[in-house]
Amino acid sequence: MAYYPRSDKRIFSRRRWRSRVAPRGKITGARAQPRMRRRKVRLTSRAVWALVGLGSAIFLIVMLVILLGSPAASSISPEDGSQVSGLPVHIETLLRENVDSAAVKVMIDGEDHTDQASIASSVLSMDVDLADGEHFVEVMVGDKVEIYSRFIVDNTPPIVRVDEWELRDDGITVIRGYVEGSDLLMVDDKRLEPNPDGTFQVEVDRFQRTTVTLAAVDAAGNRRELLLDTSPPPQIKGTHVSIWVAADRTLFKQMADLVARTELNGMQIDVKDESGRIGYNSQVPLGVEVGSPLNAGGMDIDKVMDKCWYNDIYTIARIVCFKDPVVSSKRPDLAVHSTGGGLWGDGKWLDPYSRENWDYMLGIAVEAARKGFKEIQLDYVRFPSDGNTSTCVFPAQGSDTRTKSQVIQDFLQFMRDALKPMGIVLSADVFGLTASGQGDMGIGQDVSAMGMYLDYICPMVYPSHYNAGEYDIGDPEANPHDTVYMSLVDFQKKLEGTPCKLRPWLQDFSLRLTYGPAEVQAQIRACYELGVNEWLLWDPNCTFTESALQPAEVGTETEAEGGEETGG
Repeated sequence: MAYYPRSDKRIFSRRRWRSRVAPRGKITGARAQPRMRRRKVRLTSRAVWALVGLGSAIFLIVMLVILLGSPAASSISPEDGSQVSGLPVHIETLLRENVDSAAVKVMIDGEDHTDQASIASSVLSMDVDLADGEHFVEVMVGDKVEIYSRFIVDNTPPIVRVDEWELRDDGITVIRGYVEGSDLLMVDDKRLEPNPDGTFQVEVDRFQRTTVTLAAVDAAGNRRELLLDTSPPPQIKGTHVSIWVAADRTLFKQMADLVARTELNGMQIDVKDESGRIGYNSQVPLGVEVGSPLNAGGMDIDKVMDKCWYNDIYTIARIVCFKDPVVSSKRPDLAVHSTGGGLWGDGKWLDPYSRENWDYMLGIAVEAARKGFKEIQLDYVRFPSDGNTSTCVFPAQGSDTRTKSQVIQDFLQFMRDALKPMGIVLSADVFGLTASGQGDMGIGQDVSAMGMYLDYICPMVYPSHYNAGEYDIGDPEANPHDTVYMSLVDFQKKLEGTPCKLRPWLQDFSLRLTYGPAEVQAQIRACYELGVNEWLLWDPNCTFTESALQPAEVGTETEAEGGEETGG
């Protein structure tokens, strides 16, 4: 440290030096700025509250601008330009919180539907049935349209039609058809590309697979599914055969002879009829429990089937489903009840909601299939009629909300899914008027829906069963051709787009008027004029009009007596 002469004053010190010389930066060499002493600002409480108030005012102004500028309704569903399927159509939109619900209006295709809407937690929602096609929804607040949506409702599944089966000698079945309105066509789990004109072709080894599933799906998600046989049955022209005829050796031989001599090639044989009796020594548990099988006096089912096999007769097992006086009397828990107590009506009807009843019918059908029947035909596959059906009580229904037609559809699907793997053809009898403007007639027979699960629908188009004036025909019974023709036209329309074919029941019995060869032939002619080449003749007494039938083709007539050793 240096000092002035004769003085204590220091010439140099590190502290003084640092206070006067600004050091250079270590890296840049720039002179560092001298540190400034900051002056503290002190706010009074009044100033603080003034700033808080100013900030709050600015916030409120911003929020008010946003609120006033935002729409009163947003986020509508279905979205604008979308395509939806299913009924009812669900419409939903989000409303602004401060919107007066009384000022909200919903317009659909120019009509006010506000009364169908509900508002909860600022969400407006409604369910409405809309026809297929384009629809326009507007949500208004006051007189202003706040949001809108234009969308298409499409509940119509694609059209799928099977036109031809070709059975090649190498075991391959070629299925040819047509599809329209489909975005995706699947054969089982494989995609199939149709031709530009909509035609398609599927080849299946029928020795490996008895059925194939064909499914078409459109852009809206509608699905049309067909379960197809790889070995379709021949075109059948047949007759009804009761339990009692099948049980009588002589009478059944006469029926077999009739088939051999004429164009007939099939028999519908009662396995379980409307009396509730099973026509042979059945081993189905519920039937055994209630005593339904005819252990004595019934048919020898094995001999009957042998006779049919020997004479190349196509066999159809008739099973009466939901009319069964035996089960309903012995097991009233399975029967239809009345609101007044006891069984409904004459006490002969089974509850179609009951799964135990379904299992009973399936058990009989499977047993019949194992006996050799090629087809199962379901009769009385419907809800009760001929009485005050409003008093019907179905014990198994409980909280089940399905409609009658939905129950029948589910039952048919249940039967189909169990029988198809066995290679069995499934058909059902329906009232002749179920395809008319009367709809399902309150008995659950929706022809279009049933056709999705059946190979054949067999409408009972007996002219004697139509009322005067039906189809603008003064006396339907006296006009068998026109009555059958008009009825079948309705059924053909109902079955469009389904895999189901028509095989009508024709009248070969007399009621008010005598029916002979001319009347039977008139009905058959009506079928052929519409391209319906299959039919069945009904006569409860099984005395059929042979003169109304064409003789067997030369070389195809089978000598029925040849199977007499095993005849029924």
